[in-house]
Amino acid sequence: MKTSTLSPLEGGRIMQLDMMRGLAIFGILLVNIMNFQYGLLLQPDIHQFYPLGAIDRVTEGFLYLFVKTSFYTLFSFLFGYGMVLLQERTELKGTNFTGMYWRRAFLLLVLGILHRTYIWEGDILFTYALTSFVFFFFLYFKGKGLLISALIFLGIMGLSVLGANIDDTAASEYQDGIIYDYSVAEKEVLENGSYLDVLQFRFAADITGLGLIGDIILEITTVLTVIGMFLLGAYVARKKWLLQIQEKKSFFKKIWFVTLIIGFGAKLPYVLSSSYFSEALMTYIGGPFTAIFYATSIALIASTEKGKKLLTPLTYVGRLSLTNYLLQSIIFTTLFYGYGVGLFGQLGFFVGTLIAIAFFIIQIVISKLWLTYFVIGPVEWFWRAGTYFIIPKLKKRP
Repeated sequence: MKTSTLSPLEGGRIMQLDMMRGLAIFGILLVNIMNFQYGLLLQPDIHQFYPLGAIDRVTEGFLYLFVKTSFYTLFSFLFGYGMVLLQERTELKGTNFTGMYWRRAFLLLVLGILHRTYIWEGDILFTYALTSFVFFFFLYFKGKGLLISALIFLGIMGLSVLGANIDDTAASEYQDGIIYDYSVAEKEVLENGSYLDVLQFRFAADITGLGLIGDIILEITTVLTVIGMFLLGAYVARKKWLLQIQEKKSFFKKIWFVTLIIGFGAKLPYVLSSSYFSEALMTYIGGPFTAIFYATSIALIASTEKGKKLLTPLTYVGRLSLTNYLLQSIIFTTLFYGYGVGLFGQLGFFVGTLIAIAFFIIQIVISKLWLTYFVIGPVEWFWRAGTYFIIPKLKKRP
């Protein structure tokens, strides 16, 4: 490797982006804490979800209303935003953006494969990498083209909610049976299996019941759920709105209010009564709208000195977002799975949420301490080295 004329940090950091990344990492942990202790598909028929009764039920409702489907979509938005920043900075320096982009995407793909195979099957990095392969071709659109493309993809996912309202009893029974069988087998291996048993299950299990074709369809569907937010983030980056918060505060407040009403309005039906329709409504409409609600909330709060001071702790985690995301998987699979501490299925939503909050506070402290002595996180260092073909600076100068 050699020194590059382009510094990945030139142009400074946008503090609000790091705050949003930190909040997204926290939200993803709150969602994943349910899956870490109850499996990917959260089947109540084979688990004791509510050891504390009403407290657990209220906690579950809170997580579905305020957290579920909101933060992987927010992270998707931020990913698209970051890619435009990378594009603009490389083109400003006359450096080859295409090569950097594809190296970055393939490294993320490798990280995703390693993560989902050897640590936790609920990985999102693999999906983001696949989405990046498609997203690249939209990056040469102008702002209007990005916005139209984002609205088309988000609209397609929104319209899919109508399909979920069709009562296809045979298909529903088939899907429920596949999900139930998968979850029973998953519970057994995660509760009692060795690490090698878990690996074997991941290689052999068929979550769709359709084999390789089902896996391909599932990945395509997952890419479709996030690419709209990639494109929306890219559009906002092109418009430089996060650099004009004071001038556009009235506009941000309008977006905040609209996304508040529509986003949580779309998620509430699932909290009150779960069904295929209400779940689709929560995922494909509630998720994107609440993601933008949280993004605008951060932008508005951080536009004041008191708000900026309040949210600064999120920046420490946000600057090490990839490292912190992977660390959460390592710690909590070890805590819950049978080859570790073995608490799978025992704590419930309330206690699990308290543990997640406590761990995130620890991550804030550790991240701040790390950034006192180092420039970037260890995983970010690896990703940057592979992207820029340089040996990045890790330690800060005394």
